[in-house]
Amino acid sequence: MNCQKIINLGLLSENESWTLFQKHADITDEFSKSLGGVPHELCNKCKGLPLAIVTVASSLKGKHKSEWDVALYKLRNSAEFDDHDEGVRDALSCLELSYTYLQNKEAELLFLMCSMFPEDYNISIEDLIIYAIGLGVGGRHPLKISRILIQVAIDKLVESCLLMPAEDMECVKMHDLVREVALWIAKRSEDRKILVNVDKPLNTLAGDDSIQNYFAVSSWWENENPIIGPLQAAKVQMLLLHINTSISQSSFVLSNLTFEGIDGLKVFSLTNDSYHDVLFFSLPPSVQFLTNVRTLRLNGLKLDDISFVAKLTMLEVLLLRRCKFNELPYEMGNLTRLKLLDLSGSDIFEKTYNGALRRCSQLEVFYFTGASADELVAEMVVDVAALSNLQCFSIHDFQLPRYFIKWTRSLCLHNFNICKLKESKGNILQKAESVAFQCLHGGCKNIIPDMVEVVGGMNDLTSLWLETCEEIECIFDITSNAKIDDLIPKFVELELIDMDNLTGLCQGPPLQVLCFFQKLEKLVIQRCIKIHITFPRECNLQNLKILILFSCKSGEVLFPTSVAQSLQKLEELRIRECRELKLIIAASGREHDGCNTREDIVPDQMNSHFLMPSLRRVMISDCPLLKSIFPFCYVEGLSRLQSIYIIGVPELKYIFGECDHEHHSSHKYHNHIMLPQLKVLNLEFLHNLLGYVPNTVLQSGHLTL
Repeated sequence: MNCQKIINLGLLSENESWTLFQKHADITDEFSKSLGGVPHELCNKCKGLPLAIVTVASSLKGKHKSEWDVALYKLRNSAEFDDHDEGVRDALSCLELSYTYLQNKEAELLFLMCSMFPEDYNISIEDLIIYAIGLGVGGRHPLKISRILIQVAIDKLVESCLLMPAEDMECVKMHDLVREVALWIAKRSEDRKILVNVDKPLNTLAGDDSIQNYFAVSSWWENENPIIGPLQAAKVQMLLLHINTSISQSSFVLSNLTFEGIDGLKVFSLTNDSYHDVLFFSLPPSVQFLTNVRTLRLNGLKLDDISFVAKLTMLEVLLLRRCKFNELPYEMGNLTRLKLLDLSGSDIFEKTYNGALRRCSQLEVFYFTGASADELVAEMVVDVAALSNLQCFSIHDFQLPRYFIKWTRSLCLHNFNICKLKESKGNILQKAESVAFQCLHGGCKNIIPDMVEVVGGMNDLTSLWLETCEEIECIFDITSNAKIDDLIPKFVELELIDMDNLTGLCQGPPLQVLCFFQKLEKLVIQRCIKIHITFPRECNLQNLKILILFSCKSGEVLFPTSVAQSLQKLEELRIRECRELKLIIAASGREHDGCNTREDIVPDQMNSHFLMPSLRRVMISDCPLLKSIFPFCYVEGLSRLQSIYIIGVPELKYIFGECDHEHHSSHKYHNHIMLPQLKVLNLEFLHNLLGYVPNTVLQSGHLTL
């Protein structure tokens, strides 16, 4: 194992090293003395390298005295890395020691697998999971349990500092030195040898006789015309081929490839990493010999015919991401072990659905996002609903913001006829956590009771998105005294967009209506021309975190002071094109209700200093009558406010307006009211703006921005 590059070790002093070692081993000076100074000597063996210190200390945390002694003995007698300079050699020995203390077969295998990726690579946790499943990690457990076992092993590697969290939370990284140790360990092992190819043509790789001794092979060589010849590697269980072609490259030649020599293969991944185009690709007939493959991943390929997958009877995980093909083969029912089917980003050209999915009786996870015909997607939804083992699904045929796709069971359907669900043996909407409909039809005028009656219950529904659903007139009609909590007990998020015939959110007895508002965490209403936004004084928005109103009708005042007081968790407020709105929060103890007024709770009694204490972002635009954003007397409670954007509000005179109630005289406040977290104050097209606060208050020096 040759070190080809200069590595900047960034060494620590002896005191710094010991402090870092103590922190990660969770030990004291007294503990080290009780062990005869063994921990201190182990720390010195790390030669001041932070990575080595952290990994060794973490691996020995909580270990018995005898294990500390053994660790020191191993480091004293380590001579395997003699081809490196002393500093690097000691660091590598320390890292190898951390590996030996994993004492977890799953973690050891995943550690070696991570060395198959290039240096400084963002390694997808999901990819590690599906590859590990293909290699038998998790055994015959349900997929959910297998994922947990593998995730625990990955977490152990991170805790041991053999892996690092990446900026992308869905990935991990492996330090270059750690990767070198992993490759060295694999090289000397009996049955875990790994070949990583980054600098040779793929056909050269195929012609290398030594490949037959390897357990796993990965190739990352970039080539304008990639060609693979026959592979003779009976011991290879894992083969990862990554192609990154130029925009002009349109096909991938595998005409000479034969899989007859690698019939022991369990994991096969062929990935086109270029997002510019999809490569035309056809597997040779010998693919049918891959009868031991458990995980098959094809990414970014135009496949046309995929009937070959039905012959891979050991398949547990099948991923066809960003692929184009004619149809799902009806014979997929032969795949009695198939647990996960991922068609994310794929286009299926099937004109008449053949019912393939309903035959995959063991399927536990199904992902589909793509541009296939609405009717095909609708038939797939009905089919999938009949799968009794299905635990996790994501079926989307139109694009949604990424934040919406965060649940384990989600549906996003365009032009869907809800009546189709009456015909299905099961009902996927009964299991769905997040549901999005665009142009829904089928006769439902509301979610409760109409849709619930069709579906037969939506007990797991958490989030609902409705866009351009012209048949919907009301979201929840509970005039029959049906209880929302009984029908959708977990519901917390509602987004409504371009709902032209929607006249109200919730109709029914006042107590039931107020219960609906009390549970909401997110409410988004955009361009719903018939709905009038009002929050009754008795309304409690105690759980609301995000409120977005765009081109909506409202009263002159959005929040009565009593309602504003309940917004303890509100983090984001965005209001755009609300043309009747004059005040976001009532300026005083007088609440406006049409032409009537009533004396409400005085703000001192409501502890106004803590009004909206969680608010972080405010965005207001194109509200022609708005006079102020908040009454000045409530500013003190906005201690977490980070950004304010106000654009196109011509009548706005002050950011923080007058508080005209007698209980809010200026002497009630401290000398300075601060917004300590405010980082952005963006003001545009405010033609009548006079200042942040009214002059009478500004002269008192209460506000610091």
